[in-house]
Amino acid sequence: MKGSCNCKTISFSSSQQIKAFVNCHCNLCRKMNGSSFSTYVVVPENEFSITGQSLSSFKVSEHATKHFCTRCGTPIFNTNPKLAGLIIIHLGAIDSHLEINPAVNIFCESQLEWVDKISGLKCFEQGLA
Repeated sequence: MKGSCNCKTISFSSSQQIKAFVNCHCNLCRKMNGSSFSTYVVVPENEFSITGQSLSSFKVSEHATKHFCTRCGTPIFNTNPKLAGLIIIHLGAIDSHLEINPAVNIFCESQLEWVDKISGLKCFEQGLA
């Protein structure tokens, strides 16, 4: 699996040994990523390598540190001391196509009530303009 930030300053690779593929609906993920929920692919830390000089990190809570590109702001991965040995990759940073789907939704007590209705919305191939 390969990935990068939007400006291509940071790149990473990991084995396909995916430990978890989750949608997280917690308030912290919504706040730190500016989205209705976050989707993550969890891989072993020893099978993850990253290159680039502009990686920064910010400790968002006692259990989460967000690692992102300083230049363009793309979130790359999170770490959590409760999940030592694992890297929690932001799905949006992965460039390669994954043949699997998220397996679980977590922290659903915080899930926005309209998220379950997204599949019923009208779809457009491109933007509205």
